[in-house]
Amino acid sequence: MRKHLWIPLVLFLLIPVFVVSLSHHGPAGSSVNGALVTGIGSLDSILAASSGKPVLINFWATWCGPCVREMPLLDQLAVDLGEDAVFIAVDLGDPELSTLELFRENNPVGITVVWLSSQEAILIADRYELADALPMTLIFNGAGEETARAIGARSFEWFASAMDGASGGDVAVIEEETEVHIYVVGPAGDAAVDALVLEASSIAGEHGYDVLDPTVHADSIAMAEAYLPGSGWPYAQLCVGGACNRPVGTPEELRSAYESMR
Repeated sequence: MRKHLWIPLVLFLLIPVFVVSLSHHGPAGSSVNGALVTGIGSLDSILAASSGKPVLINFWATWCGPCVREMPLLDQLAVDLGEDAVFIAVDLGDPELSTLELFRENNPVGITVVWLSSQEAILIADRYELADALPMTLIFNGAGEETARAIGARSFEWFASAMDGASGGDVAVIEEETEVHIYVVGPAGDAAVDALVLEASSIAGEHGYDVLDPTVHADSIAMAEAYLPGSGWPYAQLCVGGACNRPVGTPEELRSAYESMR
């Protein structure tokens, strides 16, 4: 496994230290948001200030249902570990900061959140060799060495075990889930929706996809429960196990997303 050392002296010389409480966690289950910062420089400053502590970086987006559903687990573990560890949620999938800000108004995130622009997200994905799916979690020991990573949502027990393992540098063994599910979103009778449904059926089988019409009240509720975007349709979102790709608009893009996750 590739190891990343983020604490060279150059960070302290070239990057201004971003002043943020690394234990700034809102109480789990409360309406309190943690800190929100932006940019790679802020992320690197937080990492530089985390020297000596285990660090969990969770890469996510507001449109990713599994990401949103596991966030309270991270909030709770962050509270449990207190100042003994650092938790960072890096938003890689929302091109507009306003999208994240609006999300946090209705869905508080207790751990520190870092928003990156689309260009910065590409640079970070390359730096950490991230898969084209979310959520993705990386865990580092106090020396800045990667000790575990997971593609897809995980349980509270997995996160707790992996953070405990970071103290000794052990690498967590992860069994990937492989069940495929696709959401197709758009009005009934739309030719683009029909094309996406045909491709979804080819990829996931007869029972491996759901078609949701945002103009139908019951379907719009189902979309909200799955944290699917309420605009930009027609689109399809591919999920494999506990990880989801960003929504795509054509059968070709859907097929490409599937091939990239195989």
